[in-house]
Amino acid sequence: MRSLALTEAGVDAVAEGLTVSTEVDRLTSELLTSGEWRDAEFSEYNVTADAGAIEGGRDHPLRAMAERVKDVLVGMGFQEMQGPHADAEFWINDCLFMPQDHPARTHWDQFALDVPPMQELPDGVREDVEAAHREGVGPDGDGYHSPWGEEMARQIDLRGHTTSLSARHLAGVAEGDLEPPQRYFSIEKAYRNDEIDATHLLEFFQIEGWVMAEDLSVRDLMGTFTEFYEQFGITDLRFKPTYNPYTEPSFELFGEHPVTGEVVEIGNSGIFRPEMLEPLGVDCDVMAWGLALERLMMLVTGAEDIRDVHGTLVDLEYLRTEEVRY
Repeated sequence: MRSLALTEAGVDAVAEGLTVSTEVDRLTSELLTSGEWRDAEFSEYNVTADAGAIEGGRDHPLRAMAERVKDVLVGMGFQEMQGPHADAEFWINDCLFMPQDHPARTHWDQFALDVPPMQELPDGVREDVEAAHREGVGPDGDGYHSPWGEEMARQIDLRGHTTSLSARHLAGVAEGDLEPPQRYFSIEKAYRNDEIDATHLLEFFQIEGWVMAEDLSVRDLMGTFTEFYEQFGITDLRFKPTYNPYTEPSFELFGEHPVTGEVVEIGNSGIFRPEMLEPLGVDCDVMAWGLALERLMMLVTGAEDIRDVHGTLVDLEYLRTEEVRY
């Protein structure tokens, strides 16, 4: 016969020549109160056995990067703004002087929600935005001469960018009337119907920011980027002119990936056009930008695929071992 030691209380049993006996692996209150501990056979404690791995909670690397960005921008004198993820097309697109027949306003690029339309649009701002689309702004202004309908403006979408927050704040809806100088930022999620690859997901975090002041120029904007990115050790920024319906002049930002050497687009920016600012009641310059938090993280950490960082294909081992970078 051979003896088998169990690690839980049980009843001795004999079956087909096999003796099963009981060993106790711990001293419990029941054993103490009943006195059974006196007759119990305790198992030996193996001090060399491997303990089970415990994965403690920790900050997500992308969240840690967002907190670092927040610290930098607050240190540069910015205030944080927040707003709804689902909003009216009026705030997402119309206030940005984006025509209603623009290709980016179709279901191929944005996510429409099957919910009741937004009823609360400020009448004065709504009328001025419509006039800007139809007729333009100023004596030499010219609108789009394309259809504009209030029904479409009230439809609810997931925001494709966080510039909708900027529109709400500049219009005085979120914080009340603002007098220059002002500096605001947000680090919030945006949603686009993009093709998923190493640098694109259906949802991403955008670093939104704007400065309201007199006599701003592109030099002020580029200087702000230089100061911001230097805080992350990025000093090789590149700029390329581009077109946006809501900014003029406009340019994109690029940085070099530290591992692959690839030049990666990291943001878009410009000076808001009068066609956007005047309907919102703003009569001074506003420079603004939307930067990709995931792209910044790639340049700082050397990550090559944002699908490893968040999303359905996230690499859990990467999240457990990645160090916070400053």
